[in-house]
Amino acid sequence: MYFFFGIFAAAGLLCGVISAVLVYGRWNVTHNGIETTGTVVDLRYSKSSVAPVVRFMDESGREHVYESSSYTSVSPAEIGDQLKIYYMPDDPTDIELEGEGWFNLFPLIFFFTHGGVGFGGIYWLEKKRRLYNWLQQFGKEIQAKLTDVKRGSNKGRSYYSLKLEWLDPYTQQLYSFESDTLSTDPSDSLPVGSPVRVLIDPDNPKRYWVDISFLDT
Repeated sequence: MYFFFGIFAAAGLLCGVISAVLVYGRWNVTHNGIETTGTVVDLRYSKSSVAPVVRFMDESGREHVYESSSYTSVSPAEIGDQLKIYYMPDDPTDIELEGEGWFNLFPLIFFFTHGGVGFGGIYWLEKKRRLYNWLQQFGKEIQAKLTDVKRGSNKGRSYYSLKLEWLDPYTQQLYSFESDTLSTDPSDSLPVGSPVRVLIDPDNPKRYWVDISFLDT
């Protein structure tokens, strides 16, 4: 699971870095470059979206043509429109066109989605690992009773988990536990009512770990 979540975390981080580089590049050109006005002389089409081709003159009077790679179907430019352009004085091909900066933020979508899954998953695994280590040292061992085997599926694959109950003999409070998932159905070797080892936090039985290691043998 660390490997699985690590892939998502790495992909999200990479997208975040790409977005940061693109945003900084645009900021650098718009703040340190030269502002001028260009004329839309042509349009490039991709299905129902449009990207403008803009002609402008630099400070020395040389003509340049910039072909935007940002396609949009929302208020697209038309031939003859005047658009604001920024370019670097030492490199007139380093250009930013007014209104196309949103494209630089696109990788952020993957940063939050993939990164959220990846880093969130790693945090969850680390939290479980620390709880497990703590319970191994300071937890109280109890025998909970198996009440059911819960079955689920994901992308056509079945998985199973144990549903358990334990009655605290001192407080008479009933606690419910659920194990981590198993890839095989344990019902044949573990009938309902069987005792299963559980480690609990003596001060908070809702912090627990169900020992299913014996089912792997």
